[in-house]
Amino acid sequence: MNLSPTVKTVLVMALVLTSVLAGGCLREYDTTNLQINNVDISADIIDDDIVQLDIISYVTNKGKDSGEVDIQAKAYNLDTSLLMADERISMGRIGKDKTQNGTVELQVPITGNYRIEVTMYEDGGQVSSGKATISGLESLLSSPKHSYISIRDVDASMTTRGDTTTTLKVTAFLDNYGRSDSAPLTALVKLRDAKTNLIGQSGNINIGVVKADTTVVKDIELEVAKDRDYRVEIMIFENDRIITEYGVSFFMAPDSQGDENVVKKTSSVSTTETISTEWIMPTPERAPYEDVYKTGDYPNAAPGFSVWLGIGGLLAVALLLRKRK
Repeated sequence: MNLSPTVKTVLVMALVLTSVLAGGCLREYDTTNLQINNVDISADIIDDDIVQLDIISYVTNKGKDSGEVDIQAKAYNLDTSLLMADERISMGRIGKDKTQNGTVELQVPITGNYRIEVTMYEDGGQVSSGKATISGLESLLSSPKHSYISIRDVDASMTTRGDTTTTLKVTAFLDNYGRSDSAPLTALVKLRDAKTNLIGQSGNINIGVVKADTTVVKDIELEVAKDRDYRVEIMIFENDRIITEYGVSFFMAPDSQGDENVVKKTSSVSTTETISTEWIMPTPERAPYEDVYKTGDYPNAAPGFSVWLGIGGLLAVALLLRKRK
């Protein structure tokens, strides 16, 4: 098939135009895929009032090499929502399929509980964020700044003995190991029958305020049925909360096999919780399909010639040239 030079030129131009326009219709954008996998929080005491929180963020890039990555951490007081500390660090560029970690140091008062917010940026734009909570920092101190009440010991003695009843005197020894005075305390004392598990008698002791680094002795007399075995149970309340408990068994029944005042059980609870953290990463929203490959903002395509319209125009030119011949 013999083609004129003009037709050949038009066909070559059509092929070039087709490849150019078709390539433009198949735009695909390489992109980074940065994710904060996890956040660890450690704490170091600076002094009695300040603690340094090390916020360690682990960032993975599952896409192309990233731009400049920054990590920002903020600490908010859980009770007041006030911002207590704010720092930002640079992690540089993160390569494809690489994981890096960066540490942000925040110094906050040791007496508070905090919400930690972590935000990741790439080239100045926010990529993702998450949050964690931390509480109980005071437990890092060897001697807590708050009150710390413990029951050292409990004694039980018989004061009177009647035909059917016995009066027992229960004495409790309480220590405050903290560095501040306690709130007003009360104690609930129960005498529980060892066989029936029923409460034989109970009463309350108004302990009051226990000064820092001191020991107080409080007692109460309770009347119970004689010649029976009992367990003494003591609960210490601070602001309607049990902060420590103590139990001791003693034996008065003639047929008892146990030794007197030998079975003891105690537990103590600080008025500050132990340190706890929880990292929460919000679930990202799924991007629209047409934006999956985009790395930035792109304008909508402007109206113009499609591939086939361009080819049709070239063929029309070729036919006109042939007619002129």
